[in-house]
This record gives sequence, structure tokens and C-alpha cells, in this order.
Amino acid sequence: MNGKSFQVALLFNEDAQITRGDPQDLLAVQDTVTATQHLYEALTSLGYPVTKLAVRGKLEDFEDILCSFPPKDTFIFNNCDGFNGNNLGAVDVIRLIERMGFKHTGALADSIEMCIDKPHSKERLIQFGVPTPRYQVFERAEGEFHLDFPVIIKPSVEDASMGIDLDSVVSNMECLFHKIAHIVEKYEQPAIVEEFICGRELAVAMWGNEVIEILPIAEEDFSWIANPLERLLTFESKWKTDSPYYLNIPARVPAALNRKEAQAVKKAAEGSFRAMGLRDLGRVDIRYKNGIPYVIDVNELPDLSPEAGFWNSARATGITYPQMIERILTFALKREGWI
Repeated sequence: MNGKSFQVALLFNEDAQITRGDPQDLLAVQDTVTATQHLYEALTSLGYPVTKLAVRGKLEDFEDILCSFPPKDTFIFNNCDGFNGNNLGAVDVIRLIERMGFKHTGALADSIEMCIDKPHSKERLIQFGVPTPRYQVFERAEGEFHLDFPVIIKPSVEDASMGIDLDSVVSNMECLFHKIAHIVEKYEQPAIVEEFICGRELAVAMWGNEVIEILPIAEEDFSWIANPLERLLTFESKWKTDSPYYLNIPARVPAALNRKEAQAVKKAAEGSFRAMGLRDLGRVDIRYKNGIPYVIDVNELPDLSPEAGFWNSARATGITYPQMIERILTFALKREGWI
């Protein structure tokens, strides 16, 4: 296809409630709608014919809506990170559009599922030789413990720091099993327990396909927090705009890394991108300590809003926000041979 002889369907999840977890988690879930509006405005400002495509209710109803869009000239810009309040529900949505023959930005359904499922993603990283903290999975608040304290406890299939607070990092067995019980009961899923790396926290945004371009690396500035076990990105620090943790943990771009440090971080980040089968874009979160970049999370669909980390890194290259969004779309269009 040449020029803009196709339409862009901007896919996103519009959730009015969540099915599990803490009620405050709805803040993160509904942020997708706000981010999608920014994407819509960016693409329309560049002259793309864009239709917003909200997924809600029953998947069968959404399939009926999709039937009115011809796959041969509709390219989907994917900003769907859940379905009906369930993070893993995004996989079902993407499997549907792929089965119906639509091409889309970002990772395929199998890669999305692997990234969301933290134990699965960690095994994949280990298989590809990418450093990641040692971990265990607990389906209930009991069992043998084989890690070294301190550790951090998280839901095994959530993102956006859901379920993570200042009590998530623990240093004794009593607190460990108390927090595991909370996660299992509240989030209705196993808890993943990782050795907590008391080091620097870096975020590495990347884009491309055959050639991966690593954008300027960001570092979370925890300097105002005295306790090293509280130097982490909690749900509060990401989503509660009136919180001191939100207001006082800036992201520094570019991170102050020497050449050797930067090379190690970039190698781990690109290795993660390749291992997880990402396409077009992604972000990898890293804890860096004693020369080792420990990958703690691989985000196949990072937040693309103007307040988020991906744009924070992209704008450091001198481009505009609409140019960033167009670049992501262009990577996907070229990959599929549409331009």
C-alpha cells in the first residue's frame, strides 16, 4: 500500500470495573482510555484516518463489531492492555484480531501472554541467558523458601505495579507469608517472590524490528528515600498524583552510566526484546547492581501517554510526540509490507 490508503483502527480496552485486586487498581486500568485519546489526536494530526475501537462487554460482541472492518485495508494500532478488568484478557482480544486476519502494531498474542505471565517470562529470560533475579512461585502462603532476603512479592500476572506497595519488600518469614497470603487472596492468583536487588532502577525503551534502536535510558531517582528497601516503584508512586512518592521520584534521562555500564544494560535489554519475541516497541525494567543488569520486567506494550516513561525517553532524541507515535506505526507497517 502507498501513502495513507488504509485506515487505522485504534484498539483499546474500556473497563468500568476490575474483577480482582485492590479497588484502586482501576486508576491504572482506566488510564488506557486517556492514553488512547492522546494516540488518536497524534495520528489524526498527521493525517491518518483513525477510528477508535473500544473493546468491552463480551468478546463475541466485539467480534461482530470487527466484522465491519475489512482486514485488507485496516491496520490496528494496539493499545489494549486488558479486557474486562483482567490483564490476561488482552491475550484473548489479540488472538481474536489475529484469527480474523488483522495486522497490528506490537507483539503477537503468544508473546503478550509470555510477558504478562511473570514466571513464564523469567524462565524465558533464563533460557536466553539474560540476568534476572532468582525467584519462586507460591500458590498459597506455605512451603519451603529457597531465596535470600530481602525479597519482593508481586502478583504473578499483573502489571502497572498493581499489588506492589512499601510492604512488598520483606526481610523475614512472617512478613513473607503474610504478604503472599494477601496477594493470593486479593488477586486470585499465585504470588511471585523475587530476590530484591538493592541497586539502581533503569528503564530501557526500544523500538524497531530487524534492527533494534535503544532510546536514551531512564533512571529512577530515589535519592530522597533513605531506606534502600523502599526504593522501588509502587502503585502509589505511579498512579496517585498527590502522593509524595509520585511527586518526588523523578526519572532522569539519560541515566548517568559509563560506557561499560551502558553496554551491559543495552545488551540485557535487547536480549530481552529478542527472547520475548517483541515487535516494533518495548520497554525493559532493570535493577543494576555490581555490574549486573537484572531484568525485572519486560513490557511488550509500554504506556505511550505523554506522562509515561516511553515518551520521556523518546523525546530526549528531539522528536515530537506525534512523530513518536508515527514511528511506532511505521515500524509495523514496514514489517507487514504495507509501505
